[in-house]
Amino acid sequence: MKYFKIYLLVLFLFLNCLKVNSSENIIDIKKLLEGRYELVYWIENKIQYDYPEVAGVLVINNNNALITMDKNMHSNKSVELIGWGRYKINTKSFHIGWHDWKLLLIENNIKTVKKKSPWEGMREYSVALKGNKLVLTSLTGKQSWELSQNSLVYRDKEWGEDKDEVIRYWKRVN
Repeated sequence: MKYFKIYLLVLFLFLNCLKVNSSENIIDIKKLLEGRYELVYWIENKIQYDYPEVAGVLVINNNNALITMDKNMHSNKSVELIGWGRYKINTKSFHIGWHDWKLLLIENNIKTVKKKSPWEGMREYSVALKGNKLVLTSLTGKQSWELSQNSLVYRDKEWGEDKDEVIRYWKRVN
């Protein structure tokens, strides 16, 4: 009976340590995730585009997400978007979805508005802390976020209707 009490005490202490580490990890994860970011450059089809061809702001905070982007890579075609969304995160998974999405396409002075989110519901990502970086990888492996104290690098192997591979480099501004 006395050994049972010792084992029970050790188990209790071990579980408390796991809970403390988990709480510390979620604090570290949120510190790396949450913030305001400005788009620095965008690589599409292995060509880098800088401001003013591309511009954008991304805000991730308190389970809310906001994104604006302007893509003016071609003289007769531009894309502007704004999205409002929600996210949830824990030490194992990150989910994000855009419940209000507006995409304005302007091609040869013809404007088209699309209001459908790029995907239905919330996209799920795995969460990994790797040194001083947070890495979020979609379950398909086609999208990833790599966040540090100073930046966010987003990679998508299937961006847009043309399913282009893109890399967007964002700097943290707060």
